Amino acid sequence: MLIAPLEIAYVTIYKSTATDGYISSLLNTNMGEATELLLTLKWQCIAFLALWSIYFFVTFRKVKNNYLFTRRSAIIIGLIFVFFNISLFASMYALEYRRAGSEVRMDSVTDNHLNKYRKTFPCNIIAILSRNYDNYRIISEMQKNIAYFSFNAQQNTSSSEQEIYLVVIGEASRFSSFSINGYERETSPALEENGHVLSFSNVYSSANLTEYALPLLLSRTTPLDMKKAYSEKTFVDAFGECGFHTAWIANQSSYYPYIKRIAEDVDYSYFSFNDFDAAENYDGLLLNYLDTVLNKNKLKTFIVVHTLGSHFRYNFRYPEHFEKFTPALQGTDNYSIVSKDNKQLLINSYDNTILYTDYILAEIIKKVEAKGCISAVLFVSDHAENLYDDDNSLILHGTKNPSIKELHVPLFIWTSPQYKDFHKDKQASLEANTDKRLSSSNIFHSILDIADIHYPGEELKKSIASYFFVEDSVRHVYTADKEIIHFK
Repeated sequence: MLIAPLEIAYVTIYKSTATDGYISSLLNTNMGEATELLLTLKWQCIAFLALWSIYFFVTFRKVKNNYLFTRRSAIIIGLIFVFFNISLFASMYALEYRRAGSEVRMDSVTDNHLNKYRKTFPCNIIAILSRNYDNYRIISEMQKNIAYFSFNAQQNTSSSEQEIYLVVIGEASRFSSFSINGYERETSPALEENGHVLSFSNVYSSANLTEYALPLLLSRTTPLDMKKAYSEKTFVDAFGECGFHTAWIANQSSYYPYIKRIAEDVDYSYFSFNDFDAAENYDGLLLNYLDTVLNKNKLKTFIVVHTLGSHFRYNFRYPEHFEKFTPALQGTDNYSIVSKDNKQLLINSYDNTILYTDYILAEIIKKVEAKGCISAVLFVSDHAENLYDDDNSLILHGTKNPSIKELHVPLFIWTSPQYKDFHKDKQASLEANTDKRLSSSNIFHSILDIADIHYPGEELKKSIASYFFVEDSVRHVYTADKEIIHFK
């Protein structure tokens, strides 16, 4: 009863169950952020404050504190609950069996079973509060571990001109699904029309699950040494050491301790309150927050934009007018739609997400280009996606034995005319390395080198902006089962 108003308010305003970001913001937001939110939702907030007051008055003053059920009724309800759970677990098993056949993973079945509770009131609020507490402990420990860590980074050829560097992290984007990379469908017309975007053809993700892929993108850690991610800082921190105004703008992963730590240390951060499963949680909503950072007109700016990209459910990732490839998924939020019988439906919907990603990237590039300064925009996906590509019948990502399709990711780099003039050697290296063997573990070294940021012990042989770059001979992958495999 006491936490019901939290759920009612969120469901009414955002049309989905309460999320980690929402509860976390209530627990952690400062007065400035709270005021900003209240001003955007002022009438809803006034209405809910009034209803909230009445709700608690009635709860405490008018409702008698009696037992609701007799002992016999409670036993019957308990038995129904037990049988309900058995049925629910069986349905989750059946879904996993249809997806994986004889290779059913019980941890996946259990996770799906528990996810039903994590999105059902009041279990969702309890689970979120528990995760927030766990995250608080993890972040505190992480902050203690890296308190005295520094890259001692310096920017070698700092210009008196304005500089902007921006990294866009995609979600579940496949290299082969962009027409700029040879796909037969026109899914990336805006990037192709731009004409100044470099596409790297041979990039593998170092993990096939977002939780593991992000540290491998953001830090010097590799699949062979994942612990380093929690004892060192990231390229975001290195930019901060060099005097850049740093920002993190995202509509996912707000509850990952690793990401929360970074977001707490940047100069500006924004996370969407909406859940992955919320309809109309579009990446385009992040563009206004990007404008907020760019309009500060700092001399040096570094921004990370973390998108939902092509995360399942695909039809929730793009507005209706981007539904170019049909028939597409319509309205369903049930994973039972994931079936080989619906392969073309899934592919059509997925390709629409790529078309929308193309639009988002083009808009970001336009906004940065309009500043007329030394600038670069880098896009890379955390991992890719299976779409029933072969007889193995793999779908989505996070498989035990990842396929090439869920590891082969797009990497795009756009640089401004001012950048090309100021960093001729780096631009030449970028253009020369577009077909080299890379992994997401190269991103840390490359983005710092692109901005001409250097530090003691750097490895320029891992930077695609360097003359000394050496391509990968063996690429290691950290799987969802925390195993290390490699592709030659």
